[in-house]
Amino acid sequence: MAKWQRHHQVAASFHYLTKVVRDDRDPSVKLDRPFSPEEFRRIVARIKNTDALDDTDENVILEIKLGNDLPFRYHEECDGNLHFGEYEGAYYGQEYRNNRLGVIPADSLNLRRFHYLVTLLRDGKILIGVTYNGQFGDYDGLRSCFQFLLRSNESVASRTIRNISDELGNGTPVEVKLTYRKAAERPERRSLFGRTGVIAIKASDFGEDFPESVANMARSAKGTTADRRRSISQLVNESGMLELDDDEIIGCSAIVRENGRQRTVYFIGENSFSTKYPLAVEVSNTGIANRGQVKDEMIRVMREKIIPLLAN
Repeated sequence: MAKWQRHHQVAASFHYLTKVVRDDRDPSVKLDRPFSPEEFRRIVARIKNTDALDDTDENVILEIKLGNDLPFRYHEECDGNLHFGEYEGAYYGQEYRNNRLGVIPADSLNLRRFHYLVTLLRDGKILIGVTYNGQFGDYDGLRSCFQFLLRSNESVASRTIRNISDELGNGTPVEVKLTYRKAAERPERRSLFGRTGVIAIKASDFGEDFPESVANMARSAKGTTADRRRSISQLVNESGMLELDDDEIIGCSAIVRENGRQRTVYFIGENSFSTKYPLAVEVSNTGIANRGQVKDEMIRVMREKIIPLLAN
């Protein structure tokens, strides 16, 4: 029997799919539209089918590489319209060497097991949670498969879900780095900085309220990029170093210190990845996470973190 050990490298990220159409009155404007229960049932029908794919068949391999299909290994309907299961993400395209098997060709299909959680929300969005094992994950493969199943005359967009406040966690912000481009120089805006540049606002410069100010900025940095820019510009203007309008902010990140280490949290720019939530699960000595614990943890994160975030 495999030995189980506590492992902190299993995490989950969340995303959602939505239909996107152009506004008839203004084709440059794109509008989100809900998925119907009938459309969602296309996904359910596929994930319920856990029959093994013949991954020696070149046509099956091609479908996986094209992103049209994936091997689904397990399915469970938790409650209502909430579905949990396992799938195998595909890796290929680079030759590498295994010490036991020798050289693995670039065109071979290498498969890793991940877990998913998927449901149709009341507003018609399809919410998807996926696991990461350390740095490995394959949301792109699952997204591509679902988009293929949902294909129609309308586009299907994938949106990442980020919570900057959760990413800060218990860390202490020590610096905020800002990239800006000023629309135009104005007489009332005299500063030592030019029209474009990067500035760093440090805790030592801002004062003792700096950590709380950054935390407040993170809590209010929800919604659109415009909403995040608004909260960031308020912090920058309070620092007295530079006066900026919301739309003059290009990028913003915070350096956070926690447990003697530093990490970077991105508010705007450079990082489009969704927030990853650590899962308290056990992993066997073969690297397989406890399925029941993963399910319970993913549902907990969805209910405690993701649903309230989408409701705001």
